[in-house]
Amino acid sequence: MLVYPQTYHGLRRKALPSAQLISNYTVVKLPVSQLRPSEEINIERARTLAKMITEKGRWARPIFVEHRHSVIMDGHHRLFCAGELGLSSVPCVMLSYDDPNLHVTYWSKPGPVDVESIIQAGLSGDLMGFKTTNHKLRIALPCCSIDLDELR
Repeated sequence: MLVYPQTYHGLRRKALPSAQLISNYTVVKLPVSQLRPSEEINIERARTLAKMITEKGRWARPIFVEHRHSVIMDGHHRLFCAGELGLSSVPCVMLSYDDPNLHVTYWSKPGPVDVESIIQAGLSGDLMGFKTTNHKLRIALPCCSIDLDELR
């Protein structure tokens, strides 16, 4: 597996060995069964994404996961794709809501985000609506390029 530093705008740089620390973040493979979604998805968009991933034959973007509860922060559509493609694990970056580089907003309204409601949605299965929250790292983030067969 290769891990790439990727700028916020998606520009790739030099490939690094698997699981090497990049700006204090590491791409790790986690079991799909361990991940807990917190938001609904657009099924048509997810199926289109699954087709794109299948055509490339590689997984290119890690899922952001809250480190204590395995609640998905960003990557709900990619989690659906993993299920559709019969993958047993997916590349993830474990994050904390206390991370000063993590910026969380609501898509549709201003104001502070209730992080506990995100965690609770993931733990309870009572999902928030499609595109309720937006999670972004303010610094370079890890990217990956993993053959799908390595994730089955």
